[in-house]
Amino acid sequence: MNKYRIPNLENACRVLDLISNTPRGCLLKEIAAELKIPRTTALRITQTLLEADYLAQKDDGELILGSTLVQLGVKALDAIDIRHYARPVLQTLSAVTNESSHLARLTGNKSMLVEVCDSPHPIRIAARPGTLVDLHCSSTGKIFLAYSIKNPELFCQQLQLNAHTRNTHITVQDVLSGIKETRRNGYALDNEEYAPGIRCIAAPVINAFGKTVDAIGITASTATFPKSKIDVMAKKIKKAASEISARLGYGQ
Repeated sequence: MNKYRIPNLENACRVLDLISNTPRGCLLKEIAAELKIPRTTALRITQTLLEADYLAQKDDGELILGSTLVQLGVKALDAIDIRHYARPVLQTLSAVTNESSHLARLTGNKSMLVEVCDSPHPIRIAARPGTLVDLHCSSTGKIFLAYSIKNPELFCQQLQLNAHTRNTHITVQDVLSGIKETRRNGYALDNEEYAPGIRCIAAPVINAFGKTVDAIGITASTATFPKSKIDVMAKKIKKAASEISARLGYGQ
């Protein structure tokens, strides 16, 4: 045994790992039972993490990841080479589409924007790096559901399928149908499902091991990105995703 090992610090890491893999959150008794640690130990650890905003608590008592982890995640991503590889591709994509483009990564049960390239238009529709969006109604989120989640059906059953617009799919069956469509097309579409008047499209970024590690997407108004342009935009987004994937060693 490592003499420098700190048992409760290790248990805190295990708590964070458990909660990050449980989209709905965990109750204290569930944490203690799953990790096989005393309930008093689980309480001390979770209270410490709550005070530091590493965890947050829902009204029903379930514990979820806190805002501090999101901030740390963004800072950690600064050191990841994929942003360096993706940036010029995003710039080119925004130039050829005249729309805002972005790179996203799966973070717990959300899709987090890690890089954004604004549209050349004076009026831009783009969120900032660090923004978290729901998986079931965002184009990048749908990519992760289709390609990064091992058991999408079970995962979706634990998600809160909130309705953002009248177009949002809020049943597990509808979300699963969308996953099949994404896999069939090789891209995902957010057709005014997250915000009215906004259409987004995304494609998977694959690393040298064949794993979908990120998603690249475009955010646009329905005025500049009508349904008639979906096929054209799909080709451009898939081409951009392939370029980044190739830079990561995919297919080589």
